Amino acid sequence: DETRSRMWDRDGVEMDLEHRRYGTFTDLSRYCYRVASIVGLICLRIFGEAEDRGRRYAENLGLALQLTNILRDVGSDLSRGRVYLPADELARFGVSEEGLRRRERDRAFLDLMRFQAERARSFFEAAEREVSALDRRRLLAAEIMARVYRRLLERIEASGFDVLAREVRISRLERVWIAASTAITLRSARRAT
Repeated sequence: DETRSRMWDRDGVEMDLEHRRYGTFTDLSRYCYRVASIVGLICLRIFGEAEDRGRRYAENLGLALQLTNILRDVGSDLSRGRVYLPADELARFGVSEEGLRRRERDRAFLDLMRFQAERARSFFEAAEREVSALDRRRLLAAEIMARVYRRLLERIEASGFDVLAREVRISRLERVWIAASTAITLRSARRAT
């Protein structure tokens, strides 16, 4: 199992170096799993939560976090010659790479981005359903990440998906507030049980 984890992690790094395009969401989700979900699976061991019980939580949360990163970084990835949005979905929504390079935020682009944001949200929601069966206190760091990234996704949507010309961010102060409020919430839940 440990050998498999190392292999997937290495494969994820190689994918990031070698692949600059992903044809389908299946291809992209394989990349997301390798660079994000596998980290969550390793962290389950570190946090002391059984990997078999938390597997779906880690997999879904990893996908949600990485998809949110991809949405945030569309513009900066373009400047490095990378497009992580699946090619078949670009075509389905009528968005061309040339249009992305021209920074066109037209209706087709906004429809594509809404679709991608909804997909990321569905993975956050799946992770939330799975974590209810786990000891959330052991997963404090992961839960903080989940809340920070959910806020980031909301901020990206509220910006009108203005991600081609700038990078939407969460301020350090807001991240600290989210971390503190998450810790307080989880401590309160422990006292209530």
